[in-house]
Amino acid sequence: MKSGNDLSLNFGLSESEALYRDQIRRFARTELAPMRQKWDQEYQRPQEMVLKALEAGLLDTEMSHVMRGIMIEEVGYADFNCALPFLVTTEPFELNRLDGVPDDVRNPVREAVRTGQTIIAVGFTEPSSGTDVANFQSTAVLDGDEWVLNAVKNSISWADAEYFTITCRTEEREKGIWSLSNFFVPRDTPGVQAPRFWHDMGTRGAARGEVRFEDVRIPKNYLVGDRGKAYLQMAQLFDTNRAYIGLKCIGAAQASIDETCEFAKQRKVMGKSISSYQGISFPLVEAETQLEAARLLCYKTLWLRDQEMPNSKEGGMCKWWVPELTYEIVRQCLTIHGHYGYSDELPFEQRLRDILGWQIGDGTSQVSKLIVARSMFGKGFSG
Repeated sequence: MKSGNDLSLNFGLSESEALYRDQIRRFARTELAPMRQKWDQEYQRPQEMVLKALEAGLLDTEMSHVMRGIMIEEVGYADFNCALPFLVTTEPFELNRLDGVPDDVRNPVREAVRTGQTIIAVGFTEPSSGTDVANFQSTAVLDGDEWVLNAVKNSISWADAEYFTITCRTEEREKGIWSLSNFFVPRDTPGVQAPRFWHDMGTRGAARGEVRFEDVRIPKNYLVGDRGKAYLQMAQLFDTNRAYIGLKCIGAAQASIDETCEFAKQRKVMGKSISSYQGISFPLVEAETQLEAARLLCYKTLWLRDQEMPNSKEGGMCKWWVPELTYEIVRQCLTIHGHYGYSDELPFEQRLRDILGWQIGDGTSQVSKLIVARSMFGKGFSG
């Protein structure tokens, strides 16, 4: 048996990770936090903040997934709406790299993404199906040297993006998940309709909406990756992204706890700080404890991805548990502040709205539990 000194388990950050955390933390709390309400009120993508972060040398496509997680948590602490734009600028997923698309097309697009000039939106969910990929209605038919796409994609973050990757059926329906392929579609392609924006409760900087693709013709080589392998690409994206979702929720919840602890030390009732009452301090202790456990789960999920090891189970755990946990933590912090906490002068109401949407997006809690259950009971588990 190995002695304690021989164990390789290490819960600390490396020197470079700790340095980066301090840098992104300073940037987020000085540059992003003051702008928190702007993107929420104006339904705008915070691209100018992405440009500032790039100028500061804080976004890099060579970052590890763990390093991206550090970024997402710190950005989520300051301004939830900036987390996703910061993430996609670092090209965390293979889908964003447009594998298979000709270099003379994909290289300028990727460079524009990396320099904060544009963004690639993902069109996956449809009005009649999201998780139920077997029910996808979108089609792509090969006609000579062109694909003809017909699709309605909704719940698209940045529905006004200049570029899309969309998932369509290219094979017989009987092939199930292996009947789907991904395609690169510039917005100015004939047949791409103007977006219909949704007015979401929260995460309004995502400018979510619906886009129709009607008889859209794209070159044959705008197929992203291998034909019939979209499901594998999307699974890799979702498994890891669920940890990122967890970490931005954790950032918002940690900010709420920190603010509430300061408030509790200052607020006096009957001559004593309310932090001295167990009815106030113990729930915050419980919240801090649960948040630390959730944080470790999320970073483990990203660490597994960096090691090129499976992380579907852990990603599912992150997705079903962390948004629910952090929503409850923020709600509790709001109530400790009393009626003032219920106003929009404090950030709690916005954080609640922002986090709530991630109990739905990228797989509901029920779907995420099904993923975990299948890892426990076998792929045949149907719930």
